[in-house]
Amino acid sequence: MPIYFKYSKFYFLLILILCFSTRVDAESFQNKVMVLSDGYVKPIEGKEFLPGVKTDGARKVASTVALVQGKDTNLIVDPGMVADRSLITDSLKKHNVAPEAVTHIFISHHHPDHTVNIGLFPNAEVIDFWAKYKDDVWEDHPDNYEVAPGITVLKTPGHTKEDASLIVKTATGVYAFTHLWWFPDMGPKVDPLAWSQNEIEKHREKILEIADWIVPGHGKMFKNPKKQ
Repeated sequence: MPIYFKYSKFYFLLILILCFSTRVDAESFQNKVMVLSDGYVKPIEGKEFLPGVKTDGARKVASTVALVQGKDTNLIVDPGMVADRSLITDSLKKHNVAPEAVTHIFISHHHPDHTVNIGLFPNAEVIDFWAKYKDDVWEDHPDNYEVAPGITVLKTPGHTKEDASLIVKTATGVYAFTHLWWFPDMGPKVDPLAWSQNEIEKHREKILEIADWIVPGHGKMFKNPKKQ
């Protein structure tokens, strides 16, 4: 075989690979991230702040709820407790998304403050750390599961054994929706409800290597301090 023909085949294959990679990156850059409702955890005067310590404990809690839009995708993150459900539905209207048009729901973990409003979205497939659920079908998925181009589920146990983070590639950077941090000040440093603080620390480092922006479980989005 003439050497020029041999190398021409190599370069042709290389061009195909580069074109395919560019197309996938372009698809991932179509993704958009919109926070619908900023979460919080607030004490109630005279009541035990941490759950499970006393039988009459109480606190005000709301999860950070977000919309991720991508190719053929309207995904809601952590539709849990909010002061009023209209904080979710009215915010969706502003983005011209009806509840029936939501295609996926990602839940970072199974605590009720992140899950109780799943029923607002009747047509959505629910995705957690190990599976996806629709109607009566429970379908397992691997780690680094790709929901849609540029949108992946990464197992990040720590706050609970079942925690996962949603990684979203966009034109403005990589976003991580995670409960490895509760608040935008990157606190609490030690999670008082942690299943494993060691696992939290390990996965925090992993997310800080990946993400440009971090959306914590109960607070406003913040810039990764390691990438500022």
